[in-house]
Amino acid sequence: MKILKEEDIKNIIVGATFLGSGGGGSPQHGFELLERLKSEGYEIAVTLKNPEELTTEDYVVMVAGIGAPRAFKEKKFGLEAIYAFDTISKISFIGGKNITHLMAGEIGGFNTMVPIYVAIAKGVPIVNADGNGRAVPELGTGLYPTYNIPPNPLVLANSEGDSVVAYLKDPVNHGAAEIIARQLAVGWGMLAAFATWIVNKEQIMNFLAPYTTTLSQKIGEIFIQVKDKSKGIEKLTETLKKEIGAYELFKGKITNLEFKTEGGFDFGTTTIQGEGKYAGKTMTIDFKNENMLAKIDGKIVTMVPDLICMVDMDNIFPLTNADTKEGDKVSIFGLPAPENARKSPKGFECWRHILKKLKYEGDYIPLEKLIGR
Repeated sequence: MKILKEEDIKNIIVGATFLGSGGGGSPQHGFELLERLKSEGYEIAVTLKNPEELTTEDYVVMVAGIGAPRAFKEKKFGLEAIYAFDTISKISFIGGKNITHLMAGEIGGFNTMVPIYVAIAKGVPIVNADGNGRAVPELGTGLYPTYNIPPNPLVLANSEGDSVVAYLKDPVNHGAAEIIARQLAVGWGMLAAFATWIVNKEQIMNFLAPYTTTLSQKIGEIFIQVKDKSKGIEKLTETLKKEIGAYELFKGKITNLEFKTEGGFDFGTTTIQGEGKYAGKTMTIDFKNENMLAKIDGKIVTMVPDLICMVDMDNIFPLTNADTKEGDKVSIFGLPAPENARKSPKGFECWRHILKKLKYEGDYIPLEKLIGR
């Protein structure tokens, strides 16, 4: 157990942005939530517990934002998450489960901060874990559906305090949960908060992504240290490989962004012209909120569930797909998916419907094999 202070949380936001693989919300909004807590007079301190410290009587719930990333850039967010947490806590208590802790449902510069925001406002500890080890675009993608952890009950809330509680006839029908959540988010202006997936210690350890909060903090510290010492992208690349096993995939300039927002998602393709040792080559990254598929000159080099992470080389700072623009000089990194995503065939199958729309219908090929390392 440890106490996270303001600087710790700032580092977590930075590192979580990197692990978000292009999604998980803009870090700008993570920092805004932190500033809001300060302006409202809260002490910036939250208790962080490792999963093994939980007891058999502890239950943990995730809370996050849902909607199109660029919508979050245009609107304030915060109260929705508190309303969603309060509602699910009440109905869970009635059902015999006392929610004692919060956790992130996914990693990202915004959605890792959302449960921290709620935890500080409500005086609740958070767990050193998240539900996916990366950001995901749909409730049916990631570790929760892979291991049949039910999104039941599902609570949605908006900034006005309206809350909707959904009970699924089939408690593990993540497709139905996605439709309900996405339609409400669209109806509420492309964004909402949701709370669901009530889990215990064993589920976190055996099926989800433990220790990713402190991993995010470590990555954030690496970014800050490299930037402070003006060592540049080469030092960052070297350190990320050594410390977390990240692979450099590409470096270059964004020359084209195909982009559209539809049905609560941001879709598009980022085109990058290579520079330095990648001169004369072109990388394309297809995304649905998060980065799905990376190719160099038409050859796949990384696919989900493995992570495709983007860094602004000029500012030495991770980027989301909501923040990129043509002309950005970027470095692209690949990172193996969490162990629990790789050890089950469902860890890839839950992504297949998205990849099929991107014209890929083959099987999962791990990052290390694709890049020959």
